Amino acid sequence: MGAIGVAGDPGFWDVAWNWPLPFVIAVATLAMPIVGAMWLIWHLIYKQQIALLKDRVGFAEDRLADAKGKIAKAEEEKTAVHTTVKELIAEIEKLKKRKAGLPRELQSVVDRLANTSATASNQVSKLTEAQEAVAVAVSKPPIVPDLRATRTTRRIFGRE
Repeated sequence: MGAIGVAGDPGFWDVAWNWPLPFVIAVATLAMPIVGAMWLIWHLIYKQQIALLKDRVGFAEDRLADAKGKIAKAEEEKTAVHTTVKELIAEIEKLKKRKAGLPRELQSVVDRLANTSATASNQVSKLTEAQEAVAVAVSKPPIVPDLRATRTTRRIFGRE
């Protein structure tokens, strides 16, 4: 005890060496299984957390693959829509140009119709003249050939 008074508060190891050996062995014997059980529990928890994290990583990879597929599909649709938009813009420009040229086309159609009308009018007047000629020819008395035997006809046919 004198050491306590001289040196102050003794450390753990100073007191532990003075403990009786059976008590130290009993404490160590009880502590080791408890420490082993705690290590086993922590190890199982650690393995469980690793398995859970692996599952989460697998699930995240699946979702990432699905997202990549959706992105690729959206890119294809975007490209298709972009192409369609370009085609529609080109069609609109073509229609605008055609609309600008439409008065000229209409004028050419009107000119062709006028030419056709003039030609048809010409043909109608010719047809009318032909109809009048036919009407005049029909209204005249028919020329009836004289079938009496004359001296000339007898000579031609050798009956003289």
